[in-house]
Amino acid sequence: MIVLALIAAAFMNGDWLTVVAHTQKYFDEGHQQLHYRPQLSCTSFYDEFKVQVFWAMAIGYGIYFGFCGYLEWKYYVKKRGKEAQWKCQPNRHLPRHLFWDQIKWGCIGLVVTNAVSAAVATHVKCGGFSKVYIAFGQYPWWWWILQWPVIFFQQDYVTYWIHRSFHSKFLFKHFHSVHHRYFQPTPWSVTAIHPVELIVVQLAMVTPIFIYPVHWFPFYALALYTYYHGIVQHSGVALKAQWWQPWQPDCMFHDNHHQYCHVNYGFNCFMWDKVGEISKINKKDIAYIRRDYSCEKSVTTFSSFRFLFFF
Repeated sequence: MIVLALIAAAFMNGDWLTVVAHTQKYFDEGHQQLHYRPQLSCTSFYDEFKVQVFWAMAIGYGIYFGFCGYLEWKYYVKKRGKEAQWKCQPNRHLPRHLFWDQIKWGCIGLVVTNAVSAAVATHVKCGGFSKVYIAFGQYPWWWWILQWPVIFFQQDYVTYWIHRSFHSKFLFKHFHSVHHRYFQPTPWSVTAIHPVELIVVQLAMVTPIFIYPVHWFPFYALALYTYYHGIVQHSGVALKAQWWQPWQPDCMFHDNHHQYCHVNYGFNCFMWDKVGEISKINKKDIAYIRRDYSCEKSVTTFSSFRFLFFF
């Protein structure tokens, strides 16, 4: 299953297009230097974008329905009646109308993520600015090693605060409540997120390539890691983090977030919630209303901005 999840993470949201675009740009630039004449990577942004978005959608939807369908069959169909052995919430299942609702919003989310990925890939391929480099020796070796934790912690810390901000009263009501309809998350809900929130998160994820030099391999390997855990954390399956991932919470961590709403905002690092002292489940403070799929009481506060500037 891990191999299938990695394949799904690599191709479902279209980021693989940017890898291809950077590689093509690298070889195009080498060809230009060799022949001493300009060579355009694309004829027009619009025409190139159409090609990029077509392939992103075609492969993304194929992976979405293929992999999520596989997990649905393996656990929710084949192991029906044995939920105590594998399910995070063994006594609860998503209502049928929400099952189809999450697929609808998941498909909408794929349109958004693949369109953003296609736009970034087109920007790069057409000669747009980015700080991604391909050649290993272009920057010192110590930076190649150091950028792994720099990229990882920057992305996870920023998305943590984006997520927490979307639990404020206004943003939750108008945007984030879409994702919190699913108190029992399933693989189909991984992209069942409001388009506005998806765009904000995805732009935050690609920010490093415009700020400081990043080698393509660490950046996209970490993207693969992030999307892989995004899928499994929404699977509803009680999977555990590996021994070499002391920073990584188990799937139950994010499942509790869906169940109790205003706890466990972190994704790939539980320490943000530990420092912020919001990882404890207090049912009196985090009761929710099933009727309108919204949380009854928002306990998210931003008075402790000392934590915001922890880095």
